[in-house]
Amino acid sequence: MRGTLESAHEARWFWWSVGLAALVQLALFATATGPGLAGTGDSGYYLHAAGTLRTAGHLLNPDGSAYRYWPPLYPALLALGGSLGAARLLQGSCLVISLLAWSQLGRSLLPRAVAVVLPWALALSTPWLLVSKFVWAETVFLALFAGYAGALFRWLRIRRAGWGALATGLGVLLPLQRTAGFFLLAGVALGLLPEWRKLLPKQRLLLVAHFAISVVGGILWHFYALLVAAPSVYRLNRGWAQFFDSAADYGFLVGRWLLPVPAAWRPEVPVLWALGLLGLLAWLWPRPPRALEVAPGFGPVSPWLAAFPRVVWMSVFVFILLMLISTTFTRSASGLYDSERYASVLYGPVLLLALRRLGGALAAKNSAPRRWPQLLLLGIMGIFVAYAAGRSGSNALSLRKLPVLMWPAANK
Repeated sequence: MRGTLESAHEARWFWWSVGLAALVQLALFATATGPGLAGTGDSGYYLHAAGTLRTAGHLLNPDGSAYRYWPPLYPALLALGGSLGAARLLQGSCLVISLLAWSQLGRSLLPRAVAVVLPWALALSTPWLLVSKFVWAETVFLALFAGYAGALFRWLRIRRAGWGALATGLGVLLPLQRTAGFFLLAGVALGLLPEWRKLLPKQRLLLVAHFAISVVGGILWHFYALLVAAPSVYRLNRGWAQFFDSAADYGFLVGRWLLPVPAAWRPEVPVLWALGLLGLLAWLWPRPPRALEVAPGFGPVSPWLAAFPRVVWMSVFVFILLMLISTTFTRSASGLYDSERYASVLYGPVLLLALRRLGGALAAKNSAPRRWPQLLLLGIMGIFVAYAAGRSGSNALSLRKLPVLMWPAANK
């Protein structure tokens, strides 16, 4: 009875902390987007397609041709709202959903001492704040993947059909929101292969059906977009030079998420950043913890508490690898800023893996000789959150100054 009361108290305290983090996140979002949302060339295509869907029932490009460069879900969502105010509400809601979903997953997978850090690190996320300022598909993509990961974990752990149905529904939407949704699904599928024996026979069949259903919508859309409505986008970019340059971009970004690395360092020694990406991914690999203490959840201890972080890691690894390949062999945009936009969906899982790595050290036996490393790690996490707060606050004020995008008047 005492343990149950303590668990209820800890859960209540944790979710109060998450709620406060969400309020801080919304305050930063409101500051950055107060004058309105900003846009790039992509935004014009999204808004025009949304407008023609509302007025004519078709997704069209500004030149009158069929909308085909990106999947259809985001302009369809914009069309439902019909205004940039509704788009702002959509993107703010997606930020909160992403924070809640990753926080819930972190509470199940992380030691109690560091699980509380995750929602605050997400709330103060500069990559998430950046993409939420623009009329881009990424913010909805963040929420879809966060919800998908959480639903899939619960389905694997407690085997309730409702969670499996939710994971499948979100899986269908991922490639209809961003083509890179295929990359995330591929990473999750590959991550589950080594865990195949942990599944019941019926669960294996359902999992195969889950992935088959998840990719059907995206495949049909791309069949239409690539073979019916448009010439192929596949062409060699700059070959291996492009591959290693993009690897350096992603290495710099992941390093900058975890350490206070100045932006001016990116042009220096690109090979070092490419090698740094391999080193960071190796460090993030979830090693079996000696005494991983997780927050109380549901049911007995599940093997998925140790196995699912490896699935998350594989989704990160495969996503980055396929993004590197796509910038090499397609017309996909590359460069540091485009990479940060595309990689924003990985910020949640990368933080979860990093905190789990640090949490393994914190969960070591609390003997006197080992107390100072624990205090040091707690201090490092405190500095990280303080740095993230300063950086996100500064960036929110900078994003507020960007020119405001207007809905195309002809398509209202």
